[in-house]
Amino acid sequence: MTRVLLGLALALSAALAIPAAPAVADDPPPLVQVQPASYDGARRFGRTLVADPGAWSPAPERVGYQWLRDGVPIPGAVGRRHEIAPEDVGHRLDVTVVVGATGYADTAAGLPVGRVKHRVPVRRTVRYEVRTRGSLGGVDLAQARGLVQETYDDPRGWRGRGVRFKQVRRGGAFTLWLAQARLVPAFSGACSAQWSCRVGRNVIINLDRWRGASPAWREAGLALRDYQHMVVNHETGHWLGYGHASCPRRGALAPVMMQQSKGTAGCRFNPWPTPAELRRR
Repeated sequence: MTRVLLGLALALSAALAIPAAPAVADDPPPLVQVQPASYDGARRFGRTLVADPGAWSPAPERVGYQWLRDGVPIPGAVGRRHEIAPEDVGHRLDVTVVVGATGYADTAAGLPVGRVKHRVPVRRTVRYEVRTRGSLGGVDLAQARGLVQETYDDPRGWRGRGVRFKQVRRGGAFTLWLAQARLVPAFSGACSAQWSCRVGRNVIINLDRWRGASPAWREAGLALRDYQHMVVNHETGHWLGYGHASCPRRGALAPVMMQQSKGTAGCRFNPWPTPAELRRR
C-alpha cells in the first residue's frame, strides 16, 4: 500500500507540475497529518463525493487528488469532487490525497470511500424471458440476451426506479421478443413491420431496428448500442405503465418514452429514462 501511495504521489506531483524542493543534504521531511482526510456525500449513483484533505503541519501549499476504482486510478478523476459514474456502481472507491509544501516531501494519504450503490434500493424484482420469432438475420442470440440484461442492470435505466430485472428461461412476468420485422404485426394490428412494439405482456423488439437503429438515429450519427438501450428502455417502459411523452422544450433531454426512433422535435436524443421519469409515481 505504501508503494502504491508513493507512486500516486509522484504521478500527481508531475501532473500538477509541483516544483522540486530545494536540494538539501538530507531528504526533506514529510508533512505531518494532524487530522485525517474525509469525504462528504452519499455513495450512490447520481450523487457527487467531495474529498477533504484534512489538516496537516505545516499547512500544505498545494493539494492533489486521485480517485480509484477497485484500487485502480480512474483516468481524469483528479479533482476534489467526483461525480459517481455508472461504472462505479457495485465497485469500491478510494481517494488518495497528496499534499506538498516548500522544503517538505510530497506526502500521500489514502482515504477509503467504500462500495457504490444504485440510486435507490431494489423495490421490485421482475422476471422476464427472451424469445425469438422468425429469422435472427445474423444476430447472435446469446449476445443479444446479454445486451438486454446490460440495459436493465445499468444504473441509468429503470433500475434507477428500484426495479431489478432478472432473466429466466421460462415463466417471466413478460416476454421480450426479438422478432423479424415482417412478423411484428402478427402480435397486434397496432404494430407495424417498421417499428418495435409492446402488446400486453409482450415487449417486441424489431430486429431491423436492433441491427440498424432508425433513420433519425443514424442521421444524428449516434451509436447503435445507445439505440438498443433506448428501444429496450422505451418498450419496457410501456410494460411498466408509461405512455408516450413529448419533448418538454427545445434543447432538453428527450424522455425515453418519446418516440425518438422517429425524431425528437428539438430535444436531444437520449437512451435512458430522465430524472422526471424515474421520479414518477
